[in-house]
Formats: sequence, structure tokens, C-alpha cells
Amino acid sequence: MKFKRKLFVSYLLIVFIPFLAAELYISSVLESRLLQQTENHIFKEASLLKTIIEKEYKNSTPSYEINSLIRKMGRALGERITFINNRGTVLGDSEIAPEELKNIEDHSSRPEFIQAFRTSHGLAIRYSTTLKINMMYVAVKIAPQDKFLGVIRVAVPLIDVKKFIKQTEYGLFAAFLVCMALILILNIAASARLSKPVEEITRTAQEISRGNLQARVYTRTRDELETLGRSINLMASEIQKRVSEISEEKETLQAILRGMSDGVMVIDGDGKIALINRVLHDLFHGDVSATGKAPVEIIRNADFQDGVTQVLDTGKPFKMELPLTTADTERIFDITIVRLTHQDKTAGAVAVFHDITDLKRIEKVRRDFVANVSHELRTPLTSIKGYAETLCHGEIEDLSRAKSFARIILKHANRLSSLVNDLLSLSQLESQRTPLIKKEINVVQVLDTSISLVRPSAEAKQLTIKVDAPEKVLLMADKDQIGEGLVNLLDNAVKYTPKGGSVTVSVTDAADEVLVTVKDTGIGIPKEDQGRIFERFYRVDKNRSRHMGGTGLGLSIVKHIILAHGGRIWVESKLGKGSAFTFSLPKRKHENKFQEVLPLPA
Repeated sequence: MKFKRKLFVSYLLIVFIPFLAAELYISSVLESRLLQQTENHIFKEASLLKTIIEKEYKNSTPSYEINSLIRKMGRALGERITFINNRGTVLGDSEIAPEELKNIEDHSSRPEFIQAFRTSHGLAIRYSTTLKINMMYVAVKIAPQDKFLGVIRVAVPLIDVKKFIKQTEYGLFAAFLVCMALILILNIAASARLSKPVEEITRTAQEISRGNLQARVYTRTRDELETLGRSINLMASEIQKRVSEISEEKETLQAILRGMSDGVMVIDGDGKIALINRVLHDLFHGDVSATGKAPVEIIRNADFQDGVTQVLDTGKPFKMELPLTTADTERIFDITIVRLTHQDKTAGAVAVFHDITDLKRIEKVRRDFVANVSHELRTPLTSIKGYAETLCHGEIEDLSRAKSFARIILKHANRLSSLVNDLLSLSQLESQRTPLIKKEINVVQVLDTSISLVRPSAEAKQLTIKVDAPEKVLLMADKDQIGEGLVNLLDNAVKYTPKGGSVTVSVTDAADEVLVTVKDTGIGIPKEDQGRIFERFYRVDKNRSRHMGGTGLGLSIVKHIILAHGGRIWVESKLGKGSAFTFSLPKRKHENKFQEVLPLPA
């Protein structure tokens, strides 16, 4: 909003608010006074009626017909008068026919009745359901000889009071409009005169901000605005002298920062961010408001903020590793903070963010791989060593026991052999040392061969293997590797499906790819484990997997085979309801050469 408009609105509000408050106050006071006068008037009438009724009271019963008396009094006073006995029953009403009195509801709960009964008189203002208007009710207690006979109530409509208040408000509002019109005219003239030098100063400041350092203010108001104009002119001259130096320094600094692959944060002497380079800027998704904030406002880490403070206070360099979570992933940075000096004084600090995420990931992959391989090798080797030592210490003489031990040793040796073979196969796939021998194959035929290899295991568990596929689906692929992948998926489905379940294999011939799904009715995979199921040696239930004889490399091998063919693989599973592994193979022809295989995430 422009200054001229702000000035205009401010003056308008300064006048409008007091006028409005005065009108509201006058209306409120006037209404209160009128209601008080009305109350006093009808209270006097009610008190007069009370005196008349109590005077005629004899021997605990009135010596007159009460309704007739009430109607006469109502006609004489021109008000509505009601007599309510001590039980809340209406015995007389000046505006209701005698024969209708019996139909009037009980009045014992009316507030004016209750108040008059407890004190000596009561007051209530409410909407009358009988007359359909707002009424004021004043009730006076009638208790001759200290015996509560009832109350006499006088009611008057408030239409005249409201009407008078409205007329008064209209008069005040009309006066308000006239005053506002005059003030509006004066306000426009005053705002234009006072805002003119401000607008000139504003235009000059905008020109300077756009780079026009020749712009000057020529205001002659002989007040603070003229002083401000001279200050702006002096500031423009000083800026013009220094802008060339600053521009050269900035260009040099920007060139250095643009060329860096690491993130850089410059902190001034007050501990506020002065500058971040493009790498760090992109890391925080373009948060251009970082300048001027404390480092902890951008990087929510107390140790990092403490490191900045330590460098600024002591001048000693500070190093730390810091994980930062972004929208898509978590990155790990090696941060070095050093002091910046100017004329042997601390001018600030600079923090360099070196991304070591890949280094940490590779280190974790190596550490996990060594740990997993060591564990997988240790178990069968321990068994082989134990049974071999037992045989060497005399058990060989018991031929049946020796054969049993030998079978156990052979079983664990076969497990070691299977593990080594899987490791060699996985290593060759990852290093792309094994070329893909692609030729046109019938996927359904390869599937039938793979099913025949796992059928004995399925029949032993009384599992049903169902196939939903056309007779022929052709594509270019390595027959042996696709077969190995299918056997691994089918073997997993058989292992993890309880006795009496089923395994269903479907083949879909789509436009550009072939989809193969192996679905079982097994134990299923928890949702939190589905993202890691294709990692090497990853098991959902380690005890169950080792008991079933798996090496933990099967799904990893399958994934690398499919990736080598340019395909995709994924799993859909619900715990306790089974799993469905699906892979796709492209139908387009590839040259018979190595395919780029992405390493599995650690």
C-alpha cells in the first residue's frame, strides 16, 4: 500500500473510530436510561395496584372479583395488568377474556414472579409469545398480613423505546456522514501534500536499488524529509565509489564457489549465515532465505551450531560427520569449520560440507558382506569340524554312527559348496564377467523346465503348482540365466508355503514386454522388509531361512539376472496371505554384449 493511501486511511480511521465509539456509547446510554425510566414508571403503577388490592383484602380472601378489578385497572391505566396467585395461576388479565384464563399456562417459573416472591418486586424483559412483541414486565409481591397472596404484574411493550432509539441513531448517523464527508475532503488534500516528498524519495530510492546511482532527491521541505533526501544522495555517492571494488570481489568469490563440488557456508562475525554456495543451496531445495539466519535454523543440529560457536570464540578448527535428511534420501557430510580473519580479528567462519555418503555406503556394504559371509561360512564349518573331530576320537569304529556323521559332514559341505557357487555367480553378474548368450527362447518352455526341477519338493509338501500361460511367448534372452532365475523364485515359493498350499505361475505377453509372476499362498513378507528383500544375505526370519537351507543370495541373483536383461523385478505381499514376485523382460532385441547392472543398495 502506498504511503499516500496509508496516510489517508490512517486519518480516516482516527476520525471514524472515535465517532463510531461515541455513537455506540450514546445509543447504549440512551437505551439504558429509557429502559430505567420505563421500569420506574410501571413500578409505581404496580405499587399503586398493590396498595388497592391489599386494602380490599379481608379475612384471607379478597372482597371483590379479582379479574373484574384487574380489567378495570388495565383500562384506566392503559397498561396490561396480570394477577398471578401464589401457585403461579393467572386469576386475572386485562387483555385476556375471562373464559380464556383457564387456558393460560402456569406462570410460577416466570423470572419476574420468582424474583418478586423472593424479594418484593421483580423485573424481566423478554419476547411475549401472547402479544408477539418484546415486553418489559414488573411484578410486585402482594402479601397482606404477611401472607403471600400472589403478585400483581404490569407489562408494557418496548416498541416505542426501540423506535425512539432508532430515530436517535439515524440522527447521529446522518451527522456522522456529514462530518465524514468534510473530513474526507480535507484528508485527501492533506495526504496529497504530505505524501509528495515521500513519493519522490521513494522513487529515487527505487532507482538506486535498480542500479541507477545517478538518481538524486531534490526535496526542499525544511524538515526531516529533506534531511533524509540529503542522506540518500550521500549514500548513492558512496555506493557508486565502492560498487566497482565490491563487484570485482564478488565475481571472484562467485567463480570460486561455483567451481567447488562441496557445499560451502560462510558465517559472519555475529554467527549469522552470510553466504551459501549453489551446492548447499540445492541441498536445502533453494531456500534463499538462509542469509541472516543462525546456522541451527537451517541445519537442525546442536553439535554443528556448537562447532560454529567454538570456532568463532577460540579460532580452533572444528570437524564432524553429520547426516542430513533431504526430501528423497539421507546424505552424510564430513564438515570442516575454520575461522575467517580480517586484520587479525575474527571476521567469521567458513564451513565446508564434503559429501561422504557413497564412501559410507561402500564401507557399510563391505562390512555387512564380510560379516554375512563369515557367519554363513562359520556355521557349516563348525559342524564339519565338530563331527570330524568326533570321528577322529574313536567314533569311526561304530560304523552306523560314523556313516551318520559322514552324512552330516557331507550335508554341510554341500551347503558350503552351494554358498560358494552362489557367491561366484553373484560376483560374475555384478562384475559383468559372464556374457549374456541371447537367442530367441520360448519363456513358457523354460518355465516348464524350471517347474519340473522343483516339483518333487512341492509334492513332498502336497503343494499344487498352477500355470496360467499361453502356449508360446518368444523373446531374446539368455535361456540358462532366465531358467536359473525362475528356479530360484519357484524354490522360494515352495519353501515358504505351508503344507497343502498352492503356487501359481502366470505369463503375460504385453506389447513391449513379457511379465512373469510367481504367486504363493505362503507366510508373506512384512511391509517394512519388502524394500530390502533383494539384498544379499537379507532374511526376514533368519532362523526359519537357515532351517530351510537357503543361502540368502537367491533373490539377489534373480534381481541381477533381470537387470542384466534390461528388465524390472518387484514384490507384492501381505503378511499371512502370501507373496507375488513379478519380473518383466523387454521384447526388443539387444546386442549380445554386457548389460549395465546396477549394484544392489546396501
